[in-house]
Amino acid sequence: MSSFTDFENSIAVVTGGASGIGREITFQLVNIGTHVAVCDVDEVKLENVVTEAKKINPNVKITRHKCDVAKEDEVEIMVKEVAKQHNTNSINLLFNNAGIVGGRSFIKSSQKEWEKTFNVSWVGTYLCTRYFLKMLLMSKQGVVVNTSSVNALWASLGQKESHSAYSTAKFAVRGFTESLIVDFQANAPHLSAMLVLPGHIKTGMPSPPKSWRNSFNGIIKDYIPVSAEDAAIVIINAIKKGDWRVLIGQDAYAIDKIVRENPFSIYD
Repeated sequence: MSSFTDFENSIAVVTGGASGIGREITFQLVNIGTHVAVCDVDEVKLENVVTEAKKINPNVKITRHKCDVAKEDEVEIMVKEVAKQHNTNSINLLFNNAGIVGGRSFIKSSQKEWEKTFNVSWVGTYLCTRYFLKMLLMSKQGVVVNTSSVNALWASLGQKESHSAYSTAKFAVRGFTESLIVDFQANAPHLSAMLVLPGHIKTGMPSPPKSWRNSFNGIIKDYIPVSAEDAAIVIINAIKKGDWRVLIGQDAYAIDKIVRENPFSIYD
């Protein structure tokens, strides 16, 4: 992927921007002069992020957008809001970061819970990319940054610990992102796609159960969770370098290696 370094006065959209990695990505962006449209369903946290971002850099434009990315009509409205409030027909950076956990078992979890997790974590990525595509195509250079998960490498939270809806969604995000790389090369060479594969990041989402540290005979038991701020820094630096595949965390690196070396035994 081509390196992207012209952050100053570029325009970025960050979904799931009211907390966790999305919040810290927003702060990193405004600090380097990027105008940001922040999206989330939590209006109170969203307002707090915008207030803090303006303190970091009052010279950039920050807009907030309440939007459930799993709902097509709300995504369509958000795109129009971004275009109007930023007075633009293009954006340069789309961070598909919104995601939730739930629906751990396809057998025991309710259909409603399973589908909600899947829809926010995958359908939201699809809808935002679909609806912001025209604005990305209008840019001189653009990057779609999709936050997947180490659970797009290994669909489990440990021995006999299912993680069904979230893993399914994140595998979809992974496949979509990798297919975009080829699609952009052929049909929109000024655009790039980045796949982010975080392990355990310290955010508001639930921490993995103890079975996570005990996975693969405890090979990752001593890992240290990465802060959301550090994860955001890794992502921004990867964009600058032009990396398309970004692992974050000791657990993510270890599991990636194990899956590659022993693909037939990872669920034993």
